Amino acid sequence: MTTSSQNILHKIIVENVYNETISDYNLVADRSIKWVMDFKGQVVNKIFLENYAIEFFKTMKEAGYTRIQIGGLESTAIPIVGALAILDTDGIICNSFYIRKSRKKSSLPNLIEGDIIKNIPIILVDDLLNSGSSFNKSRIILREKHNIEIAGVFVALRFRDREYYKEFHEKSIKIWSTFELDDFTKELGLKNIEQIKKDAPREDKYNIYKTNILCKANPYIVAPKSAPLIDKNRLYMGVDDGNFLCIDSSTSTVIWSFKVLFGAAGKIILSSPAIYQDFVFFGAYDGIFYCLEKHTGRVIWTCIDADWIGSSPCINHKQGVIYIGLEFGLWRKKGGIIAIDIKTGKPLWKNYDTMREYTHASPAYSSKHNIVVCGSNDHSMRAYDAKDGTLLWEYKTNGEVKYSAIFDDTRDLVIFGSMDGGLYALHMSDGSLYHRFEARYGFYSNPVQSGGVIYAGSLDKIVYAYDLDSREIVWKYETSGRIYATPLIDGERLFIGSNDGRLYELDLMTGRVCATIQLSERIVNRVQIEKNTTGKRTIYIATHACELYKAIEL
Repeated sequence: MTTSSQNILHKIIVENVYNETISDYNLVADRSIKWVMDFKGQVVNKIFLENYAIEFFKTMKEAGYTRIQIGGLESTAIPIVGALAILDTDGIICNSFYIRKSRKKSSLPNLIEGDIIKNIPIILVDDLLNSGSSFNKSRIILREKHNIEIAGVFVALRFRDREYYKEFHEKSIKIWSTFELDDFTKELGLKNIEQIKKDAPREDKYNIYKTNILCKANPYIVAPKSAPLIDKNRLYMGVDDGNFLCIDSSTSTVIWSFKVLFGAAGKIILSSPAIYQDFVFFGAYDGIFYCLEKHTGRVIWTCIDADWIGSSPCINHKQGVIYIGLEFGLWRKKGGIIAIDIKTGKPLWKNYDTMREYTHASPAYSSKHNIVVCGSNDHSMRAYDAKDGTLLWEYKTNGEVKYSAIFDDTRDLVIFGSMDGGLYALHMSDGSLYHRFEARYGFYSNPVQSGGVIYAGSLDKIVYAYDLDSREIVWKYETSGRIYATPLIDGERLFIGSNDGRLYELDLMTGRVCATIQLSERIVNRVQIEKNTTGKRTIYIATHACELYKAIEL
């Protein structure tokens, strides 16, 4: 028997929430969406919220709760949580909070707003329940930050049969919904989405282990951080407190650490390491470029020629030269590039005259052409003679060039992203434009290549696959967060992290999501992968919060 509040909510969903307008989402997702359920306008509607609250508290009372905590994930859940906190609770004592999708970049960087009370059941609320990914993210955040599992979820509308939500049932998490799609068959012709999709991404492909909290993170740095590098069962990376670490990949214990004593503007080590023989190299915001013995962390040499270094090194293995971008605090001298003898640490050449802004981008070396390229905040990509640093050509984009480049030796192209939303392919010979691939927002990561296809993640949240020969988009996949992480290709799979805290395993040919790993914090760097004798992967994931995870394939 339906209640008056259910009748009101049913009418609102039919008349105001259901929408057959085809949006730009179809163009992004490469799939046809014939309708959407858009509650955004209703979660600030007094009538909707009052009747949602009536159904919610009636359900909680029937379930026997006298005291609960109500929470939800921004942004749709925030007005719902707020309304439930102030409307008639039918005698149930409530505590409320909400969870941010990612930490704020200013003010207090909280992930959870409001207090969590131990031993009081948590009910997560939202407008609808489809795949359950938003609730799962909230669960992971609550579990990792407070060691608490939720008691249940409540929504106005459920898209699938209850049996679909296997993990909820395994954890004894209750699912309550005022309606399901089957309740709108008569008016809208809708039915519950099929219980199991054969091509649905797996969320149980890997066992996830949080191996280490490496340091107290700086959450205000909005950029890729020092990415882990694996070498013979050891991981090397810098962290926010200024320590450069060598970690045993099997036990996750720190073998040695090297402390950089100071930095600038809250930054100490953002440079990702490079390895050559028995040495590991990185730069720091104390202006020093370091060469350490990789087994012990002992300093071999340092090169002090900059005010800050955020760039990552690249190595010319054949000639024993290492290249790095430098930054300076002078009005007429802000950026540059230096070539250093890898054995002695002595500069071989410097070019501080051509870059007019800071050089956070990292150099890339082409052995075929004996050329070094490097981008700059002055919007340009430049090519230098690797022998003496002579400027060979310059190409101007319309945005800062923040990261590195890759080379396509088959087509003699250099490929890189710009903050103007372009992924550029230039001719190596003269820097002329071969093609500019378009994204909605900028690129703050490296592209990668397989055959004639370039893969890149953008700040528009989308992973793109571009065909170099046809100059067309092969496929694209939209994540739920901005992408700062550089992708990694392993066999027929592409692994890429997003600011939504999720690592995506995509099919290289089609862009289909094969598996996902949901973490509580942003993933802003390339992951590292080891394989055992049977070909099973172990994935090492460093988060924006200086946490290190190990994901072992089952």
